[in-house]
Amino acid sequence: MKKLLSLFFAISLTLSACGTISTQPTPLAQTGTPTVTPTATQTPTSTITPLPTIPTFTPTFDVSTLVTVTPAEKAECPPSDLTVNVNDYFPKKLEYPSPDVTEKILEFLNKGGNGEALAKRLDEIYIKSDYRGGYAFRDVTGDQVPEFLFVEINYEGKPIVFSCQNGNFEKRFVLSEDYEFWDYTLEIDDLVRDGISEIIVTGTSGVSFPQSKIFIYKWNGQTFEILGTLNILALRKTEIKDSDRNGSKEIIFIGDNPGCLSCSNFLPQRERTITYGWNGKEFIETSNEFSSPKYRFQAVQDADFDVSEGKIDKALNLYKEVIVNENLEWWSPEQFAYEQDASHRAIPGYTPIPEPVSDPTEYPRLAAYAYYRIMLLHLMQGQETEAASAYQTLQDAFGTDPYAAPYVEMATTFWESYQSMHKMYDGCAAAIQYAVEHPEILIPLGSDYHGWQSHIYIPADVCPFR
Repeated sequence: MKKLLSLFFAISLTLSACGTISTQPTPLAQTGTPTVTPTATQTPTSTITPLPTIPTFTPTFDVSTLVTVTPAEKAECPPSDLTVNVNDYFPKKLEYPSPDVTEKILEFLNKGGNGEALAKRLDEIYIKSDYRGGYAFRDVTGDQVPEFLFVEINYEGKPIVFSCQNGNFEKRFVLSEDYEFWDYTLEIDDLVRDGISEIIVTGTSGVSFPQSKIFIYKWNGQTFEILGTLNILALRKTEIKDSDRNGSKEIIFIGDNPGCLSCSNFLPQRERTITYGWNGKEFIETSNEFSSPKYRFQAVQDADFDVSEGKIDKALNLYKEVIVNENLEWWSPEQFAYEQDASHRAIPGYTPIPEPVSDPTEYPRLAAYAYYRIMLLHLMQGQETEAASAYQTLQDAFGTDPYAAPYVEMATTFWESYQSMHKMYDGCAAAIQYAVEHPEILIPLGSDYHGWQSHIYIPADVCPFR
């Protein structure tokens, strides 16, 4: 293995021997998979996609935008009676479904039964294997008098808010009443830190590929209104915390669908973290990130995504990882086919696909592309000296590599067009046109064989700047 020149750090492009690159044999055709070796220039068949711009983002939360919510008038509830025993109303495990639970809850509360004891007892006796549900005895209207919240124990059972009115508990609100899901769960938390807790309802449907919808309800002085509705794949873990320390709490979902991380037909797959935050008016998605990349192509895709999000420093670091991190693993069409074959290997008499060897073509292609994207980022920031240094390093490291050749040619095409007017648009138009004429350069970056989570690259992706 010969050493590859590393990247510049800080402002300058000081190079050192850090990365590795395999000695390259003559490219070989890959039977049954798309070729990504250089081909003759093709006549374009379509016009260039208009160049996208990097979006700007509104801060997720500003404490000055807080609107004071009018608490409900203090409710008059039945007087507490410590002799009322919750076990007399719920002596054994609940059958599934249990349509009479709602009336039992009302009877217990209106006799003066303790709401906290009721929530605890229901959590002990409901059938967890069949139902997720939820119970809470919390003040969600700001009047300092707790409401009892309960998800009905039946199919498509919906969250109910029992609130005091005219001296008795009544079934006053049914949340998510316009939506039908397999089951619901609920959580209570003061997300926007205004002293009145929100009700977070998750409705889930489906089994093999469950879908979820999250409703965030807030008391508006008269009833509960929705602050946000979030559509996500059902994930594995939920956290509620002030992760960015801006005064409001975020809702964080961790995992990803499908539910089987080890299932070969979905590989390669990573865990995803999606964060929703309060922007002063509603809850919106503030971040959507995978866990750290295991494969080199994942680092490329993460870096490109970070560029689209305006996270330039993070993207630069990931492009450097693509070039110098020897621990990033390779992925190929042959490896994808091998993993797909895993479920058949235990069949008697079945001849499995041989395990593939390391793909010598992937590293030079992705590393050359990473140098090219580093050059773009410096130009986008007005750092022409650093960009020129990155361009020259690309030429020095991969100028004679047969696998990297298309990416070097694309960089050269961009560079020469950019030099005429020193405008990103001109350079990007040329680079995108090159990708239109040489679509095979997109395949190693992201295509079907990279798994269901992969981005499928189109020509406009190679230069997303105006």
